[in-house]
Amino acid sequence: MAKMLNFRVQVSAPELIRPEKPTPRDFLYLSNIDDQSGLRNHIPFVHFYPPSKAKQGQDPVVLIKQALSKVLVYYFPVAGRLRNSDNGKLVVECNGEGVIFREANAGVELAELREVDDGLRPPFPQWDKLLVDDIWGSNFITDSPLLRMQVTRLACGGFVLAYTFNHCICDAYGAYLFMQAISEFCRNPNRTSPSSLPSWGREILKPRSPPTISYPHTEYDSSHSPTIIFTETQFKHLAQTSVFFSCTDISLLKNQIPGQKVPTFDAVASCLWRARTRTLLSPESTTRLLFPIDTRFRYKPLLPKGYYGSAVVFPCAITEAAKLDEKPLPYAASLISTVKQQVTGDEYRASVLDFIEINGRRGFCAEGAFVVSDMTRLRFTDIDFGWDQALYGGPARAGTGVVPGMVTSIITHKSEEGIEGVLALVSLLPESVERFHKEIKKEIGCVAPSKLISSAL
Repeated sequence: MAKMLNFRVQVSAPELIRPEKPTPRDFLYLSNIDDQSGLRNHIPFVHFYPPSKAKQGQDPVVLIKQALSKVLVYYFPVAGRLRNSDNGKLVVECNGEGVIFREANAGVELAELREVDDGLRPPFPQWDKLLVDDIWGSNFITDSPLLRMQVTRLACGGFVLAYTFNHCICDAYGAYLFMQAISEFCRNPNRTSPSSLPSWGREILKPRSPPTISYPHTEYDSSHSPTIIFTETQFKHLAQTSVFFSCTDISLLKNQIPGQKVPTFDAVASCLWRARTRTLLSPESTTRLLFPIDTRFRYKPLLPKGYYGSAVVFPCAITEAAKLDEKPLPYAASLISTVKQQVTGDEYRASVLDFIEINGRRGFCAEGAFVVSDMTRLRFTDIDFGWDQALYGGPARAGTGVVPGMVTSIITHKSEEGIEGVLALVSLLPESVERFHKEIKKEIGCVAPSKLISSAL
């Protein structure tokens, strides 16, 4: 459990940041992937930056706020609002109403934050003060701002940048592109445009006529009652926890799968899936692993450069909980590999779009479901606003959206000791956290306590 660190944060009133120049007024199409039920949520990110001698005397609040206004000229739909349309679809009204921005001052130094548990990684102390909720909160999807951002100055001269995007307007890659653009204007306020111009292009992902379902799409199968149900109260009190896998840990996992070259994701996801299944499910249950695949660079028609909409599909591996438990790690890895091979063709994304068109915006299946999202290629830590690299950059917490409380993100991470690896962000019921981490250690083969674990309620 995370050590308590109390500090005071003075937060300003929210203000609306609008595009610096007039922008088009229009209603824009969202694809069936964008506005599906499972993505009607908000995705939070955070960056922690140390003080910089080169930026001494410069205020990150001023720089980022000005850059945000400039970037919204190019990403003008982000300054709009989602509206309800026909047949349950959403559209974006581009009206330039703006995004929410707050500035804050915290009576804490970055060094103090780094001393909590195993360093600067989720769960973060007093997260609710680093990205303050507002009247829209994290529940409103339509008729409310699509981006909320807060810059918090730290006592040492560093700062925290926290923000949350409406998932219907972008996915994690889209959020990365947006923040890269802001960083460019921070480093050079006189530049005329981002180095990579954004592209809307959602019409490319329209369903076929007639729509044709060519895969079973068990990720959306809702014919059974879920075996795990988090009530609203339980969801609000889920424990946030993280697991660090060093390169050595990853090698130990891969070595359990002989005779083939195993991707890091497959090895880590297999470990997490087995540990979570043993922790939460009864042997007779069905267990599902959903893993988002970004289609922008691999499926045709290719999406344009700068496409920032949701472009992920969620293939699903299914097995019996007893089998996943009893069989060795290679069994789980083989299930993931097989599903990957089955969805490599262009037809899969088209089938997803058509499935949603025919069946409506059904949520993802929650029966024994576990979602593991590979974000290791998105180097949020490298986004430089003029203060060099962040000490941490990436998702702020686990468990939002898709299947609430069941989502894990995997990112690249360097421990306080400088050890490279990946970090898995997980949310669980508080009483399940200890058991989950014990199962992880069993999978890796840890005997002595290690610095794998960081958790909080």
